[in-house]
Amino acid sequence: MSPDEGVVFVVSGFLALAGWWRWYAPLVSVKRLGAGRDGRLLLAVTPVLALVALFAVLRTAASFDVQDSPLYLSFYLVLGAGWVGLAAQLLPALGLNPRDDVVERGNGAAALAVAGAVLGLTFSFAGGNIGDGPGWWVVLFAAALATVGLGVVWYAVERLTRIADLVTIDRDVAAGLRLGALLAASGLMLGRAVAGDWVSAAATVSDFVRLAWPVLPLALAALLVERVARPTPESPAPPVALYGMPPALLYLAIAVAYVIQRGPLA
Repeated sequence: MSPDEGVVFVVSGFLALAGWWRWYAPLVSVKRLGAGRDGRLLLAVTPVLALVALFAVLRTAASFDVQDSPLYLSFYLVLGAGWVGLAAQLLPALGLNPRDDVVERGNGAAALAVAGAVLGLTFSFAGGNIGDGPGWWVVLFAAALATVGLGVVWYAVERLTRIADLVTIDRDVAAGLRLGALLAASGLMLGRAVAGDWVSAAATVSDFVRLAWPVLPLALAALLVERVARPTPESPAPPVALYGMPPALLYLAIAVAYVIQRGPLA
């Protein structure tokens, strides 16, 4: 491991510890009488599942010198934990606050949305690891493209639908499931769009623009769904079986179909 990699390893470890301490500490320390624990359990389990998914990508589709190296597998796992842990601290800026909404208020709808956001961020980072490249800065460059793309999609959908209010204020479980699935699906597509062997920064940006456009129809589909799935005076709590699960499965199916259509990951 080179000196610069050692510095990045240490910094990433610090960011990971700081970010996930802020994530997990409230799950243990904050008490709320009568609050259900399902939301807390989902927040506790999701980062672990995300790390397992990242490990699977690193082990099977990362650069040839990473796949079989315990040292470099650890390096990129820690780098990913720091990246996602830092990005997760920005969730309140887009209307979701894991501590306030889930831990303190016991909002299960928010837990579903937050879990999807963490998976989407992880998929965005994982895509930057796929293929051969000269070093860690290549991974961060590609992961940044996908992560920013995910943020833009989320921001646009939020501004046009105010879906976060449905999740955090109305506690609409169907909306939480839709938002979580949309973020996970978008992250999967954007992560796949930045995957591949490194040529240059300009080529990576060009490929991203060329390959990531299908996320726009996905976002458009989400906008159309939100027009018909919002609560009404006649139906203040839209049923999850009708307005939550089918759209969520549709979003995920579109993302999986996109990944399959793009072909092998490495």
